[in-house]
Amino acid sequence: MNDAILDAFAIYQRSQRLALTTIKNRRHLLDGFSRRASLPLLQATTQDLRADLAREGVEPGTIRTERGALQAFYRFAVEDGYLTVDPSAALKPVRVPKNVARPFSVAQIEALLSSGVRRRTRAMILLGYYQGFRVSQIARVRGDDVDLLSGRLRTVAKGDKVRWVPLHPVIAELALDMPRVGWWFPARDGSDTPIQGASVTDIISKAKRRAGITDPKLTPHSLRHSCGTELGEAGVDLRVIQEILLHETIQSTEIYTAVSERRKRDGVEALPTLRLAA
Repeated sequence: MNDAILDAFAIYQRSQRLALTTIKNRRHLLDGFSRRASLPLLQATTQDLRADLAREGVEPGTIRTERGALQAFYRFAVEDGYLTVDPSAALKPVRVPKNVARPFSVAQIEALLSSGVRRRTRAMILLGYYQGFRVSQIARVRGDDVDLLSGRLRTVAKGDKVRWVPLHPVIAELALDMPRVGWWFPARDGSDTPIQGASVTDIISKAKRRAGITDPKLTPHSLRHSCGTELGEAGVDLRVIQEILLHETIQSTEIYTAVSERRKRDGVEALPTLRLAA
């Protein structure tokens, strides 16, 4: 129903050199909208778009992403002559609460590692915590990416950008027991491809359940938050944290500047002790 127009939209985006993951994610979101609305994309009205964005049980951040995909698609549809009116033009901005870090505690990470999970799962957990990697980055680590001599690790950040980051000593030690070339986490079908980021999410989520961690706000991405939070707690400069986590803007890194309960307590306890008169 939508394949031809979405194929044309993909070519339009590739001509702008947008990341393949962005193109794929937008297609997935647009297909989802069309399926829920039971309408071809080119027949949707502004009211159809609003009704879908207003559905219950979806995080504001997700709705904002969906709005962005809809607006990009319908701008293209008008620009290339498929439509004369952009039904997304009247969509209002989505208000999203300020992000807050949701890290695992060190004790919880220790529980994940000691819960009897396989070595492969432990390696994924360590990459999330010590390198601050997203699940997509964890999935695509290769032995060839590790440079033990320079102490660096190559990774693919958002936008398919290849970057080098400092190699944590724990990961350098881990690398000695992992494949020196090729994927650390190859797909099971025998092809020369890595597993999907979604598979990393599933594997670490199972480790979380096995460790008895029940907080629903803690996800595999929380390992990355743990990395950023611990760096912030240690007083590492915000720009340094930004470079380690490969954030495009400093605003994304600022969630790690929130004052923790421990630091608040330390601050209160730093006050001099005065004795009450008898």
